[in-house]
Amino acid sequence: MWMDNWVLNQPFRCWPKPVSAPENHRVLFRFFETMRPLVVLSSSNAAARETFEEQCRLHKVPILQRRGGGGTVVLGPGCLVLTFAFFAKDVFSNQKYFSLINQLWADAMATVGVTNLTTRGHSDLAWGEKKIAGTSLFRRKHLVVYQGSLLVNPDFELINQLLQHPSREPDYRKGRSHFEFLTSAFELGYRGTASELALSCKDFFEKNAAHRLEQEFASLDSVPEHQRIFF
Repeated sequence: MWMDNWVLNQPFRCWPKPVSAPENHRVLFRFFETMRPLVVLSSSNAAARETFEEQCRLHKVPILQRRGGGGTVVLGPGCLVLTFAFFAKDVFSNQKYFSLINQLWADAMATVGVTNLTTRGHSDLAWGEKKIAGTSLFRRKHLVVYQGSLLVNPDFELINQLLQHPSREPDYRKGRSHFEFLTSAFELGYRGTASELALSCKDFFEKNAAHRLEQEFASLDSVPEHQRIFF
């Protein structure tokens, strides 16, 4: 498995606490950039359908898999990854949590000059008709694990070489190729690195995430202690 393990394998003292905890201990998140290219499948994707496996072998790009849904992505230099977890009061309401966290990330991006990002399709972050970030959720009772990858200044040619046209696509893609469908923070005017953007987004989330989600946290009673560690 992939980046969800960072959340799921945390010592209990590091987990996001239910609503009775101090505000800054209710969410667990990190932004990072992988230093080598990786292909990451969703839990339901098959490498033979979503990727060009021979090209992955030729480029020595590993194919990994995450627990959540969504589509297949290429990570690597120039791509900013977010893993975000908390205990939610609702055991369903996935679309609400996509929207809340996507908006938080869009607002963080606005602070560095990348504005007008919105949720399109099921859970993409997009600028107009072009996708800049893909996201997914993994749920286990009250636990929400959100994962996203945002294109800062990626190698679009490599993405095109490694990924087939997806088996499922959002309506707004309209059959477009990777080149036609994807955009990046660089194309939208951002001139920093993915590492620099990670620091900016981290600062914004530290100041705003818990407050934005304060109405969504599970209460202590709704998350018995024996349910707080799942793996």
